[in-house]
Amino acid sequence: MNWLGIILVPIFLVSLYIILKFTWGEEGKDERGALVLSKSYMISMPILPIGWLILQLIQDFVGISYETYRYWIWIMVLVIFIVQGAVIMVYKHKL
Repeated sequence: MNWLGIILVPIFLVSLYIILKFTWGEEGKDERGALVLSKSYMISMPILPIGWLILQLIQDFVGISYETYRYWIWIMVLVIFIVQGAVIMVYKHKL
């Protein structure tokens, strides 16, 4: 595990807790909660296709190993959840 993974995994776990607690809790079931979840999806989900495109372009033009490709996909998934958890925290108090 690289240093980036060591830093991101604890933040990912906290974000996952925030996401699950908000989604399954009472707060996520009302109209305001649905709006917060919608905003969090709108901001966090474009990371995957954009990151995948960048990674694929790097693979096509420079060439990277399968292990490196897999590692960066894993990092992208962690970042998606971290961004979604952060957006939920921000919009939960803003809206």
